[in-house]
Amino acid sequence: MPLGARHGVAPADAGIIKYNLIDMDGELELEFGAPVASAVEGDGRGIAGVVPGGRFGSITWQGGYDKLIEANGALIDWARREGIRWDMEETPKGDRFGCRLEIYRTDPGLEPDSSKWLTDVVIRIAD
Repeated sequence: MPLGARHGVAPADAGIIKYNLIDMDGELELEFGAPVASAVEGDGRGIAGVVPGGRFGSITWQGGYDKLIEANGALIDWARREGIRWDMEETPKGDRFGCRLEIYRTDPGLEPDSSKWLTDVVIRIAD
């Protein structure tokens, strides 16, 4: 079943499917984990920490890593149209976000077809 079909939506391709605004108070506890064949302590593949609370904008898309630039661009364009400013600053090395997350909802080890992967980009909105 194509993504969105259960809601009566028939996307033309494996592109962007929705935008969200998320409100949180205080801090959000964050843990990351992925199945591995052996212990990986200290190799940087997993983190646990705290991200700032506040308002976040997010976009969900279907497709592989090649869709990341397209999804980021769509989220930024949507925010401009809505008058939303990101918690970020421009630096000589590029944009520095106060909090930006990529949330992979699909395990590539379980779904080898990257056109079926679901991923969220979540960016904190300026106060």
